[in-house]
Parts: sequence; C-alpha cells; structure tokens
Amino acid sequence: MFQRRNRIIFLGILAAASLAAGLFAYRHHHRYKHLAVHETGMVYRSAWVEPDVMSELIEEYQIRAVINLCNPGEMGEQRWIDQRSAVTNAGARLIELPMPLTINADDPKIDEHLKVLADPNNYPMLIHCQHGVTRTAKLLTIYDIVFRKMSAEESLSAQPLFGRDDHNVNVRAFCRNFDEQHEKLYPNTTSAALDVLRQ
Repeated sequence: MFQRRNRIIFLGILAAASLAAGLFAYRHHHRYKHLAVHETGMVYRSAWVEPDVMSELIEEYQIRAVINLCNPGEMGEQRWIDQRSAVTNAGARLIELPMPLTINADDPKIDEHLKVLADPNNYPMLIHCQHGVTRTAKLLTIYDIVFRKMSAEESLSAQPLFGRDDHNVNVRAFCRNFDEQHEKLYPNTTSAALDVLRQ
C-alpha cells in the first residue's frame, strides 16, 4: 500500500514536471520564437513576435530601437500596424529597413544598415525578420565583422541555428563577401562610437 502511494506521488510529480517543460517549450518556441541574446546589453534577436511580447522584450532589455528587416506588408498590413503601435507605446523606435536577399556586399542598401548599426542612439537594439533566421543572421554578421572585429566564420559559428544543420548558402555567401570587401567598400564605418557604450 505504502509503495503504491509513493509510486502515484512520483508519477504525479513526473506528470507535473512534463507539463511545466511543455509549457516552457511552447512559450519559448511560439511566443518568444528564436529569441536570443547576441551581445548582452547591446544586441538581441528574434523572429517576428506578437505586440504584447514585443512590448515585454523592449521593457525587459531596455531596447531603444527595433530593427525590422522584413519587406513592407510581408506579414500582412495589420501586423505592421500593431508592431508600430507596440514599439512606440513601449518607448522605443521602430526602424523598418528591409534586408536584401543579395549576396553582394556592395548592394546600396547595406550602407543604410551600417548607418543604423553605427548609431549609438539605437542601442540596445532588437533585430528581427519573419523567422529571425536568414536576414537577421546577415545583419548580425555585419555587426560582428565591423563593430566587434570578428570574422564572418566566427560570427556565424557563434549564432544559434534554431534546429537547422547550418546557415543557408545565401547567408554564408553574403557574409563571406562582406568580410572580404567591407574595409574597401565602407572605409569610414568604425566601431569607436559603440566601443564607448561597452565600457
């Protein structure tokens, strides 16, 4: 009788633990999809999240700028409206700056991304695209190469894969090209302003 009661208690505890783990997995993978700290106090990443989650992240990490890399209307117009409202109401700036799918480091739009990354007023920042994978990885690698003096390979190796085996070929090709050419293409972009934030 005593052993049977202990077994029932043990199974109950096991079931509760499994439920808690399942709820945590749901929270992380759905509401906080692909959320990760890229550089503590400076840069965070995620997929597109719901407005209430966005507000929460802005408050928790003291985000000053949210960088949306999606193309206009990509997620439906209402979601854009809701995100703009959530970011503004939480006291941050929303910068809508689509990331081109190019592998060319000299794409004119890359200069716009560098200007956003070089502005110390945008930090801490949250960077996202639809899934928080391809375009986000490209911008984070630009950041790492220029402002953290990392190689493309070092940056990509340090980034989470979120269940994938590797970064896709577009990401790898762009990051390699940017690593090889950025000093020639963008000679005036320096890390000096951001170095002050890290002290």
